[in-house]
Amino acid sequence: MKTVFLLGALAILSSCQKNEYLSAKLPAKDNSVIQEHYVDEKSNTLKGRLLVPKGFSRQITNENTWEHFIQNQALEKYGSPILKYDGTKISDQIHHVGTLKYDVGEKDLQQCADALIRLRAEYLFGQKRYSEIGFNFTSGDHFSWKSYAEGVRPLINRNNVSFVKRAPENTLSSHSDFRQYLDIIYNYAGTISLSKELKDSKSITELNIGDLIITPGSPGHTVMVADKISDGKNKKYALIEGFTPAQTIHILSVNGNPWFNIKPGAIIETPRYTFQNAVIKRFE
Repeated sequence: MKTVFLLGALAILSSCQKNEYLSAKLPAKDNSVIQEHYVDEKSNTLKGRLLVPKGFSRQITNENTWEHFIQNQALEKYGSPILKYDGTKISDQIHHVGTLKYDVGEKDLQQCADALIRLRAEYLFGQKRYSEIGFNFTSGDHFSWKSYAEGVRPLINRNNVSFVKRAPENTLSSHSDFRQYLDIIYNYAGTISLSKELKDSKSITELNIGDLIITPGSPGHTVMVADKISDGKNKKYALIEGFTPAQTIHILSVNGNPWFNIKPGAIIETPRYTFQNAVIKRFE
């Protein structure tokens, strides 16, 4: 179970390009209707897996950017199930077209907000930008990877958080220690902390790769825009999420279609959650 701080009270609880990966037309089973196929089952990257519908173009992302990192995530083979932290399958296996190659851990910690924290942290870690890795607890207290590596740990005393050096130091490049640090973040962060900590989206009229759609709360939920396509007038978005209980990070879909029509400010329907009064935030 995760621990959530409620501000004073502790509670348990760029441009577009024509894309070479165009969606394919496939005969329906009764040969009476032509169905559009939206995934390349042989591709094991997010960008390669998601085919672009005819008339649309995919957003170009620059190498080494946060957006490029998300858009080019490595995937498990097509058809891999969403697994819970205990290794069992979740009941809903029909609303995803891909699972990302990140461990879930052995505890019920890496849930919805945590999954997106994981992606951001892994991006910075992979670029060796260690000093930039840090996240707020729901209490507002900030805990960095650098502090953890120096042996600092959070000490919880009723409603108060303090930080004490009480563990051996480790190297900033140790990924196993980094994963232990993230488990602490998962325990004390969530949709509430992300909604307060992150900056507003760059646009109020459309979404961008890396934007988080958040309904803060306990429980709340969040998903991230992982890809974006446009026909010059209309925009469509691919979404990734984690969920409760802690489970494999996955690409959402409806009837095999991973592209969602989303209008910021409106009610946003996803297969497993309806966002009302959502805020749009992003890591910077």
